[in-house]
Amino acid sequence: MTLALLLAVAALNYIDRQVFGIFMPRIGKELGIGDADLGFIAGLSFSVFYLLAAFPIARLADRGHRPAIIGVCVGVWSLATAACGFAQSGVQLLLTRIGLAAGEGGAGPAAQSLLLQLYPARHRTIVLASLLAASAIGLGAGGAIGGWLSQWLDWRGSMIAVGLPGLLVALAVWAFAFEPRRRDSRVLAFPAKIPLRQSIGLLLLTPSLRWIALAIICVSTAGFPFLLWAGSFYQNVHGMSIHEAGSALFWPITGGLVIGNLLAGWLGDRFGKGQPNFYAWLAAAGLVAGFPFGIAMARLSDATWSLRAFFVYHVFITLHLAPLQALAFAQVPPAMRAMLGAAINMVITLCGIGIGTWLVGGLSSYFSARYGDDSLRYALTTVCFSLPVGAIAAIMAGRTASISGD
Repeated sequence: MTLALLLAVAALNYIDRQVFGIFMPRIGKELGIGDADLGFIAGLSFSVFYLLAAFPIARLADRGHRPAIIGVCVGVWSLATAACGFAQSGVQLLLTRIGLAAGEGGAGPAAQSLLLQLYPARHRTIVLASLLAASAIGLGAGGAIGGWLSQWLDWRGSMIAVGLPGLLVALAVWAFAFEPRRRDSRVLAFPAKIPLRQSIGLLLLTPSLRWIALAIICVSTAGFPFLLWAGSFYQNVHGMSIHEAGSALFWPITGGLVIGNLLAGWLGDRFGKGQPNFYAWLAAAGLVAGFPFGIAMARLSDATWSLRAFFVYHVFITLHLAPLQALAFAQVPPAMRAMLGAAINMVITLCGIGIGTWLVGGLSSYFSARYGDDSLRYALTTVCFSLPVGAIAAIMAGRTASISGD
């Protein structure tokens, strides 16, 4: 039951984000916000407050009752999602996104820490991949749900409709998720506390973790902007309605990411045990193979072929994350897993959701003077060129890493 509940949390996390993404053109038009400002609200500002919340909560999760922490986080971000529907200006919208970021920032690392304690090391990659696959379902479902709701509700009503059910998920996690640190109904068995300075030093000074961080920076810069701007891309470039774009993106996003994550988890657990180079080469191969399909998605003039390229792109680039996460978690003691999870999320959020999303918005605004509605084609093409650099970093991570048996 605990795994099922945490998979639901992972899916809900991205449903709330992606519904906002599918309505961005309409939100911008009603509130008078351009692409660059929308990219700042949806990306850079979100990522900053996500990070401010993530590390204190992760520090607490490494020694506290993780189901309760996750439940509170889900409740906070669900209320913030619903509150987006009441925003009357860009500033108010920004404030609601800050609340969303604060809630989401703490849940992921706590969930990773909990599941890595519940399952043995031989299943580590597939467990992490399952969380990522659930997030992928949320990404695809968010667009589809947003498109479906747009037939009956405006963007305000849609944000309220997807936000409030999360309160039920929050209560379920708090009440029913299992905490292995609880020895009986009253006592928690806390792990030994690792000093904060030692934790930060280990994260910063371990060579393999630095290479993993660079790989994730490169992939996030090319990955998340595609997800968050895809709804706008198919509306602006290919002339789709919100409903058409939301429905069309479900399989390229959900199918591609779910297949990629589960394939990466299976391959990692099947062939990667004790072989850090396998994790690294699997990640690198996926990034190299995905590079031309990302460019094809942005540049193809036919929407159907663009969507097909988008699907293949997601399958390939998704092969990197579960293996690199498993490689990273093997470099630190168990009492640091939530902190490491927060650090990984920091890199993904700051570089993908934050800088990458803002960068694509800014590039789109820059290219619009010359290319008009096709400006997003050139913005997305530009960020794809970080993928080959990520492949090199992944290989270096494998060469400098070790694998523990824990």
